[in-house]
Amino acid sequence: MDVESPIEVGETGDGKRRSIPILGGTVTGRCEGTVLEAGADYQLYRKRRPTELGAKYAFETTDGSRVYVENWGIRVAAPETKQRLRDGEPVESEDVYFCSVPEFGTPDPDLQWLEENVFVAAGIRQPNGVRLAVYQAG
Repeated sequence: MDVESPIEVGETGDGKRRSIPILGGTVTGRCEGTVLEAGADYQLYRKRRPTELGAKYAFETTDGSRVYVENWGIRVAAPETKQRLRDGEPVESEDVYFCSVPEFGTPDPDLQWLEENVFVAAGIRQPNGVRLAVYQAG
C-alpha cells in the first residue's frame, strides 16, 4: 500500500495519535486487485509500549468486486527504531515486529471465503508505504 504523509493529531492521555491516508496499492495472490484511494491507518504511538495500528480501507479485484478491510495489529521496536519509523526513515525489517489480524467484508459470493476464515498478516513499513503478507490460518 502507498500512503500519504501522516496527519498528526498529537499527544493524548494514551500516547501520540496520528492518521495516515491510504493512496492505493496492489493486491496479489489468491485475490488480485488494486487498493482504492480511500481509508487510512490510525496509529497510537507510544515510546515504550507497542504502537497500536488500525487500518480501514478497501480494494477492488481485477473482476470488479470490492472488498472492505479492517486490519488491527501492533508494531514493536526499540525506541530509536520507532522514532526512525515515525520520521519516515527506512529501517531493517528484522528490527521491527509488525503483525496484524485483517478482517474482510464483501458482497461477492465467490469471495465469501474471506469472511469465513481467520487471517494473520506480517508487515514491513517502508518510507512511503506498507507491505503486508496475509496468511489464512487453519
